[in-house]
Amino acid sequence: MNEFNRFTFYPVTGWHIGPLNNHQALVLQFGYVDPDAPDAQAPQESRFFGLTLDMARALVSHLSEQIASAENDASPASRQ
Repeated sequence: MNEFNRFTFYPVTGWHIGPLNNHQALVLQFGYVDPDAPDAQAPQESRFFGLTLDMARALVSHLSEQIASAENDASPASRQ
């Protein structure tokens, strides 16, 4: 069993993000594909998620760390 068989995986197709008016926050919405939907069904859109600016900065940091880790795992040197 590979890692992705342990949970339902929803591939992200895009996102909308922007500032929340009159607040120090951002709003984020993801587009995604429902793997259980018929093939002809258009991508779905998530609910809107609110992030404080500190949460958004932490998310950027965590994403950067995970990108670096994934790139390192995929590099030829890491497979030797």
